Amino acid sequence: MRNLLFKIFSIIVAAMTATGCSHGYDAPEVTEVQRAVLVYMVANNSLGAAGFDAADLNEMVIAAQQGDFGDSRLFVYHHGRNYAPALLEITPEGEHTVIGYNTTQSSVSSSRMDRVISDFMRQAPAQRYGLILWSHGSGWIENGIEQPATLTAEAGNGGVSALSFGDDGGRYMNVTTLAGILRDRGFDYIYFDCCYMAGVEIAYELRHCADHIVASSTELPSNGMPYDETLRHLLKPDADLVAAARTTFDSYNALQGMNRTCTISVIDTDALDALADATRAVYSANNVNSEGFTPQQFMTSSCYIFDFGQYVDDLAAPFPALKADFDNALDAAVVYKASTPRLWNTLQLTHHSGLSTYLPGFSTTARYNYDNLQWAADVASALER
Repeated sequence: MRNLLFKIFSIIVAAMTATGCSHGYDAPEVTEVQRAVLVYMVANNSLGAAGFDAADLNEMVIAAQQGDFGDSRLFVYHHGRNYAPALLEITPEGEHTVIGYNTTQSSVSSSRMDRVISDFMRQAPAQRYGLILWSHGSGWIENGIEQPATLTAEAGNGGVSALSFGDDGGRYMNVTTLAGILRDRGFDYIYFDCCYMAGVEIAYELRHCADHIVASSTELPSNGMPYDETLRHLLKPDADLVAAARTTFDSYNALQGMNRTCTISVIDTDALDALADATRAVYSANNVNSEGFTPQQFMTSSCYIFDFGQYVDDLAAPFPALKADFDNALDAAVVYKASTPRLWNTLQLTHHSGLSTYLPGFSTTARYNYDNLQWAADVASALER
């Protein structure tokens, strides 16, 4: 959350940005570079209304002016609040409109995202591609605009906004839809600059979409990551994701009071099948937690996201060999993790394994078509016997 002064600054930056776009952009000759990165920025929502998209775009230009891009290229699909989206290229001279789009397709529809990715890769041929997903997010929840069309039979939503990745004026995208779009598109990393996306269910659904995923288990402050400090790591030919994640964490951990709030993880997707096997073995052996077990919540109010490692370790405690296998698999999957002592200076974070999970027996919200997820079918189903 930002204070009033920063909001005023953001409005000023937004006005400068709106007049600084180059619509007569002469695109450089199309030659292959070592890396190109796409920021898919869905800001037709409260974030855009508050100017957070404009502030981040300004940070990207600053990074370019600092020479942080090298010979890499940065493109942004920007759908701001209540105006038509466009594919921009960021250079030291500012933002340049490359392709404009209409609003007949939502930015969180598979058809629009698929087209934007194709346009981006045609404009910026590269040996390696990275993807940053910028918007609201609330994890695995399956109630997006494409599949499925309705909620499960459980009544009520416990006050939870029904979305997964993205918010385009009240329209949302399911993780299952996102996985279908991104699979085999050639991204070597996905960085979620939004809330609640470091779920084991999400990582497992996207395991064939990128080599690594960077995400937060908890709510991420609206500022998001500091692009003027992280892009130097993300635009390297061999992207340093741990350095980018650590930079984001350090920027929040240095703050005081409720502003000192952040969790972040870097996940190796090659290790997720082994993690699924180890977890399923634990779930098959025991589905009853120890007496008095209280899962670590990752939400301050109605909660449907809990710490994954703490939960499985408690179930595995009577089975040392299974616990050792699980702990080794989790260590292999989560290559970096960090958390502040508290969330919003309110909720103590005594456990942070780097991944969250949905726990039906502890959740205070509806199930939201959880069974559509591959993790539910391959792993969590072993609990329900």
